[in-house]
Amino acid sequence: MNPSPRISAIVPSYNRPDLLRRVLLALAAQTRRVDELVITDDGSSVDVPAGVADVLPGLPFPVTFLSQPDEGFRAAKCRNNGIREATGDFLVFADQDILFAPGYVEFCLRHARPRQFLVGYPVRLTEAETATITDDLIRAGRVTDLVHDAGRRKVLSQFRKERWYLVLHALHLRPFGPKLRSGVFAAWREDLLTVNGFDEEFRGWGNEDDDLGRRLHRAGIKGRNVFSEPLSVHMYHPPHHQSGKRTNEEYHARRVREIRRGAVRAHHGVEHPLGDVWPTRTVLRVPGR
Repeated sequence: MNPSPRISAIVPSYNRPDLLRRVLLALAAQTRRVDELVITDDGSSVDVPAGVADVLPGLPFPVTFLSQPDEGFRAAKCRNNGIREATGDFLVFADQDILFAPGYVEFCLRHARPRQFLVGYPVRLTEAETATITDDLIRAGRVTDLVHDAGRRKVLSQFRKERWYLVLHALHLRPFGPKLRSGVFAAWREDLLTVNGFDEEFRGWGNEDDDLGRRLHRAGIKGRNVFSEPLSVHMYHPPHHQSGKRTNEEYHARRVREIRRGAVRAHHGVEHPLGDVWPTRTVLRVPGR
């Protein structure tokens, strides 16, 4: 492993700068700061840069804002925009509703291995718990003070379960190890390019992260859950989808069959993106200027 890889954080956004600004504060409080942040927006109808402008001057890393036109929920393309823009060797992904404890990025880097991706499991805060989050709490690195005992037990249970998944996968009793959760994972840029990133044919909510995880595993890039501590929390907000309905089930089922036969690369991904409209790019923060 490169002794000092460059780290890029990639955070998708959509219409919630109030949540996003907290994510920026949590990234600024990391014991190992990222080398850059790429915010990749999925066609928000609100002014996201204006909503985070108050925290930008205090950030110790450059921030680039990408925005694609609103053509419905396009999380796969949105994250690929971030991968294309990022200059880091190691990419840390967080959704706009995820807050990292101060040691999260450093912990990821400590456990990074060639041809492996890391995945966590966030503690879901209640609406009342989320309402108690303050900027000072985040800056002090005390977000996980809000985590209840049941949440800690759930994270530990998931950690143990996904260690067992690795054993089952090694014994060819499970087609892949831990599932990739796109809101809390980290991977080497080179590995993501091996499978051409997220499959942009996934439009609408659901399955694009499961698809990426399956393709990475099939390509020999194994997933690991190394987070036995609740190092990330999920802030409460109303769901963006309706009743958990996934819109890509038929396409996903076909791709599962193709992946089993060895089709690990997305046709429309980081290379050969779907559509011919590129996101707009705005530099929001350049430290020292």
